[in-house]
Amino acid sequence: MDRDPLNSKPSQHNESFIKSTFSILLPYWQSEERIFAWITAALLIFLSLLAVATALVVNEWYRYFYDAIQEGDIKQFYLLILTFIGVVIFSVFRSVLIAYLVDILALRWRRWLTNHYLLLWTLDPAQTCQTGNEVDNPDQRIAEDINKFTFETLDLACGLIFTAASVISFSIVLISASGDAVLMGITIPCYMFLAAITYAFIGTLISQKIGFKLISLSNKQQRLEADLRYFLIRLREKFRTPPPLLKYEPEKNNINQKLEGSLANFRKIIQIKMRLSLFTETYGQLALILSSLLAAPRFFAGHMTFGDLMQINSAFGNLSENLSWFINAYSRLADWKATTDRLITFNKAMRNSPAGAPKHPQPSSPDTGLSVDIH
Repeated sequence: MDRDPLNSKPSQHNESFIKSTFSILLPYWQSEERIFAWITAALLIFLSLLAVATALVVNEWYRYFYDAIQEGDIKQFYLLILTFIGVVIFSVFRSVLIAYLVDILALRWRRWLTNHYLLLWTLDPAQTCQTGNEVDNPDQRIAEDINKFTFETLDLACGLIFTAASVISFSIVLISASGDAVLMGITIPCYMFLAAITYAFIGTLISQKIGFKLISLSNKQQRLEADLRYFLIRLREKFRTPPPLLKYEPEKNNINQKLEGSLANFRKIIQIKMRLSLFTETYGQLALILSSLLAAPRFFAGHMTFGDLMQINSAFGNLSENLSWFINAYSRLADWKATTDRLITFNKAMRNSPAGAPKHPQPSSPDTGLSVDIH
């Protein structure tokens, strides 16, 4: 029986998704590791904003570089090449540092959260049985879902911060650089900016229509894979029993049924992801052509230099790409939502239990003997 939130009645889940997610997020950030967590998070925010500043520098570089080509300024050309190499080296180190900090913070968050839920889950044998009856595969939720949740939450959050800052920054650039357009006697101010907003809005609606089923299918896939592992473990245990007690056929049938169910669901996921990828790739390529088509009339009319044209194309591409962050990250967001739903169900099952509700143990407690050390 599927007991996940996506298939449950709304009356059984009165808390909103955001509130339930915060009930999983907050304990670590209020724990004994909160100083390390918040300092690392602040560094990640700073580095994400620094990435936006670097993108703005590169956008401005486009204007000077292509103007130097147009004017035949060889000295300026090579100086700008050296400048670009320096920016690239700086960007590489910044990207590596962000990836390192995300991994380290996710690792420590996973260790803390695993110990936290492991302790809650094993406080009382009755709690373990009750939780196992209310949610499917609680062991998988501790072993795998926490790992996915911690890393994806941090990585997606960094991407979202970068995207929000980029949208604001490149909107200002595009508004100031694109100028006005006249269409059928009507003056359209900041037309490149309006075009980028419209293009991204239409793309987001289409991607949502194509991929909205991914969340429920991803949730179901995780459950089916966990059920398959459960029956494989049962089969392995039967191999350890005396030969007269061995009965493989029922177990093999169960495994085959679970495998076929998992593969059938995964085929649906593949089909949706294929359609979504086809759209996102087409969407990204068309953005390059669209910006050139929109900016070219003002360039040929002599209202801008070649460098201005390339800067506007770069700003348009950055803005449309960042406005389309939801489109490009849709598959990952669907997987994250499915994983979070499973943890929310697990969290509620333990907190609603008489054994688990009133207690708030610390995972590092020396009396429990339960601790997971992740290196």
